[in-house]
Amino acid sequence: MKKIYIYILVILIVALLGYKSVYFKKLSAVKNAQKENFDFKAFVDSIYFKGILKSKKNIALTDLISLVQTNSEMAFKEHGNRLGIGNSAFFMIESTGKIFDIKDGVYTIADKKNGIIYIDTKYIFGNAIRDASGLVKLTDFKTNSQFNKVSESLNDIIRNEVIPKAIKTIKIGDSIAFSGAIKLRKNQNLFKDIIVIPSQIKLQ
Repeated sequence: MKKIYIYILVILIVALLGYKSVYFKKLSAVKNAQKENFDFKAFVDSIYFKGILKSKKNIALTDLISLVQTNSEMAFKEHGNRLGIGNSAFFMIESTGKIFDIKDGVYTIADKKNGIIYIDTKYIFGNAIRDASGLVKLTDFKTNSQFNKVSESLNDIIRNEVIPKAIKTIKIGDSIAFSGAIKLRKNQNLFKDIIVIPSQIKLQ
């Protein structure tokens, strides 16, 4: 009889030790760990330096404004990028101009063909560059948080690495060439106070 109790006790001890040595992670925890292993910096470096900077799809701001005024449907279809359905879209544009004011990171540009343009070099946030580029799709990622992480990483590169170097020696009176993202609405008539989220700025 005592042997039976001894066997039961041994079995309980083995079971307890086995329970303590084996544990299960929640599936969400495993997925989060896998997500964190994705190198967003390397991915976004490729998107920016090999995609955005070398893209030949940027449209001259003057040409875009003219096209929106004459055929907004074509302008949005051929040059606009947006998520879902809506009356507005992001565009990657390029233009030139002369700086006549700099205030709190906002460069006021006198564009001979397009009037006054503002380039915001400080508040580079949101999804403008990512969506305007057309190089990243929501379906490329499993979650919205991953998709948004691309925007964050892309903005970080431009805001903290690219633009500071570009504007280090730029001053009022200089002529520059620039590219970046703008947001327009269909059937837009007024094109005043256009704000560009820059992807690149160069002295001319």
